[in-house]
Amino acid sequence: MIETKVTPLGPNEHRLDVTIEQDEYDRLYDQQAAKLAAQVRLPGFRPGKAPMAVVRKQFGSKIHDETVSELLQQHYADIIERSGLEPAVQPELEAPRLVAGEGLKFSMKIATWPEVELGDLGGLSFTRTEVVVETSDIEAVIERLMKSQVRFEEDEQRHAQEGDQVHIDFVGFVDGEPFEGGRGEDVALVLGEGRFIPGFEEQLIGCKAGDELQLEVTFPEDYQSRQLAGKPASFQVKVRSVARAVHPENEDELAQMLGFEHAAALREDVERRLTEEARQASRDATFEAALDALLAAHDVELPEMLVAEDMRETMGRIVQNMKRQGVEVTPEQLRDPEFRQEVRRRSERGLKLSVLLQAVRRQAGIEVEDAEIDAEIDRQSLRYPEEQRDQFRQWIKGQREQIDAIRAQLLEAKCIEYIVAQANTSVQEKTLSAWQEENAGGQA
Repeated sequence: MIETKVTPLGPNEHRLDVTIEQDEYDRLYDQQAAKLAAQVRLPGFRPGKAPMAVVRKQFGSKIHDETVSELLQQHYADIIERSGLEPAVQPELEAPRLVAGEGLKFSMKIATWPEVELGDLGGLSFTRTEVVVETSDIEAVIERLMKSQVRFEEDEQRHAQEGDQVHIDFVGFVDGEPFEGGRGEDVALVLGEGRFIPGFEEQLIGCKAGDELQLEVTFPEDYQSRQLAGKPASFQVKVRSVARAVHPENEDELAQMLGFEHAAALREDVERRLTEEARQASRDATFEAALDALLAAHDVELPEMLVAEDMRETMGRIVQNMKRQGVEVTPEQLRDPEFRQEVRRRSERGLKLSVLLQAVRRQAGIEVEDAEIDAEIDRQSLRYPEEQRDQFRQWIKGQREQIDAIRAQLLEAKCIEYIVAQANTSVQEKTLSAWQEENAGGQA
């Protein structure tokens, strides 16, 4: 027999006191003891023949621990069901204790998802953003492409100027000795881009194909290699070629450099890309405003256990992302109050929105059909060359976690679209260039 008692501790946090009767404990304890007795070897006894009393005396603590572990595994689901609680995260278990004649007693601290009463979504008020593409946006992209697209034409008699591309062989010396990483062959370098040590590129101005030069430079004090930081160095350089930069003279030439038949086709592609960017920008800005309004209209009390668990997961993701970018994370950084406060803010916002959007889903009866998932997979496949799209579709349909993630994203989007449709909204129009400037810019 199992007895449970639930005691509220705070907003959506509970203590569950559990008692498993003595007979159940004794039965399983005897089973664990018999299993151990058949395995252990004790001095003076044949294998598996040691008296049970001896086994219990010598291994009583181990038998107790294994008995408690087995009891919890066998009865966990039943205990939770009896409590009537649905844990949002793994419950915190206090050390079980055996009370003679009463049985095994222990407590669990359980956090449950908050229950919210959704207000009238028609009472929400916020501004929808519509980002529009103007002719000037297209012209700006064409202008950037005209400046950025370049090909290089070699000229054996040309003296290198800033913006030219040179191909060089070089060997570097510090204190008269070659150093690791100081050698290169047929290295392409555009003068003025600042890719090499300060002073290196400037000394190549005026050179021509076939020249052999000795360049004197000094490594910066903050150079990534400590062995070289701040030290003077000499480079023996041989110039293989000098090529002048040739920019397109008109849009048709630009289009051909980019693989289009003519300027009109290039402009159509630019307009299509900008229109998609504007559509996505409109959606993102409107969705963010809708979620802000939803949060402001509802008070959601989160259990600390749930917030703490989400913070741990969030910090884990941040650390992994930083490591992938080659950034080492120190324990001091993880303990930084401002960092932890920002992580808490993200966790609380995300958890509250999850609770509220689930309530929206229930109220509106929103579901995601398989056909919608297929359509999203088709849309994602467009990022790949045409000959690879079927392969991508087949692969992703075999990835259950990927499909679940797509379903969750579509479900969230449909919930937010429902909020936007129900709410009292006004519209503000922004040009794409203005939106890009506000959001640190983007380029087609």
